Amino acid sequence: KQWDSENRLSKSDAVFANLLSEKKNLLRENGESSNQQRELNDRLAHFDACVANLESEKESSVRSIEELSNQKRELEECLASSDAHLQLEKEKLLKSIKELSSQQQELENRLTSSDS
Repeated sequence: KQWDSENRLSKSDAVFANLLSEKKNLLRENGESSNQQRELNDRLAHFDACVANLESEKESSVRSIEELSNQKRELEECLASSDAHLQLEKEKLLKSIKELSSQQQELENRLTSSDS
């Protein structure tokens, strides 16, 4: 009977040792898993920061494009206004040249008629 009890105690000690060993393995794996989780969280935080940075750059680029579009529109309006103004000035100058040519012709005609 004592041998049977010792045998059961020996088996119980072996089971206990196996359970302790399994517990140590699970704790080690849990530690590794925690480290991997921390690493993944760090990588995710870095990724989120990169996405936020890209979104900020995109917004800045969109604002720059809008500003450039506004400047382009203003320059096109200014150019159109300048073209219209230059056209008016050209027409005035052509009219003045025509009037001066007429006056010149009239003076030449007078000069010619006074010579004769």
